[in-house]
Amino acid sequence: MSNSWNEFCDGAGRFLDKLAGEAVRLTDAAGMQIRLENIRSRLEKEYATLGKLTYAKLNGGQDNAEQIEASLSRIAELRRQEKEIERDIEEAKAEKKAQKEADKAVK
Repeated sequence: MSNSWNEFCDGAGRFLDKLAGEAVRLTDAAGMQIRLENIRSRLEKEYATLGKLTYAKLNGGQDNAEQIEASLSRIAELRRQEKEIERDIEEAKAEKKAQKEADKAVK
């Protein structure tokens, strides 16, 4: 009985470790997706700001070149962050796919 109990505990431990690992991966993936959507929302707002500034410059002759440059810089930074998060998401997907294939190979 002791041997069966040890086997059961070992199996349960492996299962719980795998379950915990999957929970962490899902949480990370969800967090990355939320950050990506946040960045995209901020990008939309910044594009709207840039459009208003450009309109004011072209139609009203306002001297707002510095504001336009600042907006362009913020857009460039947000685009860089967006690409970085997209790359992280793709890497996580590839890692998950590799893990699934490894799990299938073990079975």
